[in-house]
Amino acid sequence: MLRLSIASALLLMLSMPAWADWTQAQRTHFLGQCIESCQTTLKLPDAKRKICDETCGCVADQAQTTVTPADMYAIDEAAAAGRTTETMQKIRGYFPSCAKKAVRMP
Repeated sequence: MLRLSIASALLLMLSMPAWADWTQAQRTHFLGQCIESCQTTLKLPDAKRKICDETCGCVADQAQTTVTPADMYAIDEAAAAGRTTETMQKIRGYFPSCAKKAVRMP
């Protein structure tokens, strides 16, 4: 019985999504920058700003499955230096589908 409990716990830990590795500060920072950029770029009326929240939340969820905390630090450094990385391009690729989902939401 103990073996079964240990095996179950291990399987549960291994099945946890990769996003558990991002720090809360990294997610908060990403969402803050994403939402601000979205709202500034799209110039949405207040009633429609939830679209940016939903889009950026979706992008963060998808990015956290493939982008490591180390990648996030590298992205911040590259952005500060005015460079673009392959990981940044990957994250940008999530925006179209997430934006479509957000626009369809009530």
